Amino acid sequence: MTTLHIDLLIALRLAGHFGLTPDALLTHMRRGSHRNLDEPRLRKALSELSDKFFFATPFTSSTGSKRWCITGRGEAALKEDGI
Repeated sequence: MTTLHIDLLIALRLAGHFGLTPDALLTHMRRGSHRNLDEPRLRKALSELSDKFFFATPFTSSTGSKRWCITGRGEAALKEDGI
């Protein structure tokens, strides 16, 4: 995993069960150490977290917006790394 993956998981952990939209994640990451992050790289990283590691998952909220949240495996991975 890269620092982007880890930082995304931390942001998703902080969002809790409500999750975050891709736009909110992009804004959050750009405020931190990923100032040059673009939407395609964000989508790729989220896809990897979901499809490769099973650490995050997309869902559709009751308002119809696509959001992302951390999975139990993602929580366990962060705890295992002492985060």
